[in-house]
Amino acid sequence: MTSTTQSYLWVILQGSLLTVGVSLGALLVSILLGLLGAAAKLSGRPILVGLGTFYTTIIRGIPDLVLMLLVFYGGTIGINTLLEKMGSEATIDIEPFAAGVITIGFIYGAYMTETFRGAILSIPKGQMEAAWAF
Repeated sequence: MTSTTQSYLWVILQGSLLTVGVSLGALLVSILLGLLGAAAKLSGRPILVGLGTFYTTIIRGIPDLVLMLLVFYGGTIGINTLLEKMGSEATIDIEPFAAGVITIGFIYGAYMTETFRGAILSIPKGQMEAAWAF
């Protein structure tokens, strides 16, 4: 192998590891948000149902790239503005990796909310009662 090929392979390996890291982090965030959202929508409490519906509707309605830009740039600006209004001189920058994990987790969390909700609703009533009795 030539040195150019080896350098490309190294870059591809680094990119692959970064992709796996973002994917696993986003998967954890999305499962957590999906379970919380499904529990909220199935709770029967109007406020929780409204919050769950608002979350899934808004997040699924905003294009992914726009949401990524809002989290990365808007999140940094929002946090720093809030810190400034609280009298702090500190500034916070959101890391691109964290912004990617949070954004992808939020997006797929909304989809998983509906997936988990649909899966729970598809369980027959008798099986649900048997599970509660056990």
